[in-house]
Amino acid sequence: MPRSTSVLTTVICSLTLAARMGAQLRTDSTSTRRDWLVGVSAGIPGYEREPIPELFTIGLNVSQTTTRRLGADFAIGTMPRALLERAAVLGARVGAVLPLAPTPDLLLLPSAGVSLLGGAGEGGGAALAGVNAGIAAVIWSGDAGVRTGITWHRFQDFRGAIWLVEFGVVHR
Repeated sequence: MPRSTSVLTTVICSLTLAARMGAQLRTDSTSTRRDWLVGVSAGIPGYEREPIPELFTIGLNVSQTTTRRLGADFAIGTMPRALLERAAVLGARVGAVLPLAPTPDLLLLPSAGVSLLGGAGEGGGAALAGVNAGIAAVIWSGDAGVRTGITWHRFQDFRGAIWLVEFGVVHR
């Protein structure tokens, strides 16, 4: 199977899974809004082993957090420096998460799915699709917490992995 076909298949499967999980949430009368974790984060991206702090990111994360049950995971972010350079860069990931709670005040969020990266500027625009895998940890204090995590992204036209380390705050 050509690489572009496998990326497209992964995108379609992940979007279908996310849509089914969203439909399940809407039809399940026992679920509550507390099953969702919403947060903002700042991140430092890198390529292979090199961090690129000048391309720091800001973003929004949304994860379904019913423990030991597959849920939806979404994130969207941008690079403020690109905006200063008259370009718009937007990254997104969508996929599945399997929340684990080893203690009442710690939540682990392993995830996998598809990644989309797009940019536009004076010279035109481009977009890439790929796959991702990551893990985040949330330390709770009531309904608020601190979230940190790392996600690895593989895009078709890149030899190595692009990664993003994030730190942020969350609320459920």
